[in-house]
Amino acid sequence: MAMNDKLAGFYELYSRRRSVREFSGRHVEEEVLTRLLEVLRMAQSAANRQPWHFIVVRDEDREAFNDIFTKDGFKAAPLLIVACAEPATAWQRKPDGQNYAWVDVTIAITEMIGAATAEGLGSCWVAAIEPVKVKKLLEIPDTIDVVGVIAMGYPNEELRPIEKDRLPLEKVIHYGKW
Repeated sequence: MAMNDKLAGFYELYSRRRSVREFSGRHVEEEVLTRLLEVLRMAQSAANRQPWHFIVVRDEDREAFNDIFTKDGFKAAPLLIVACAEPATAWQRKPDGQNYAWVDVTIAITEMIGAATAEGLGSCWVAAIEPVKVKKLLEIPDTIDVVGVIAMGYPNEELRPIEKDRLPLEKVIHYGKW
């Protein structure tokens, strides 16, 4: 099947997507945020359990995160999405009891990051946080896990296709067996 313009645009989007750690500070428009939140809501999850919660942090609430971030660039991100998992409501794989809450949250966030890239926004999944501090700051119940904080906003420079340092396919893809 030949690649048409729509399909080429989809793949080009992922060549532009990268972790952005410096933001212009420009406000993310309400209609853009609404579209991104809808992507989160519509994401796939195991057995459709949707074991997730997302906290939108911006404006005056945003500044409280400056003590949590270790990199100064994140302090200029005008929008934060705090991704949380609720293990008690997640699907569990029967043979080994593996809980899929974090997997489901990760799927939703990854889809939203792709949508943010399409919107011209930069983002970075921030895992270098202290979950206990985040939970206290946002009054997150003990039964909920903080998976990460997604710093998001318009980047200082437009997102362009870049060559990424990735392992070659033959190092990570196996056919038929390991």
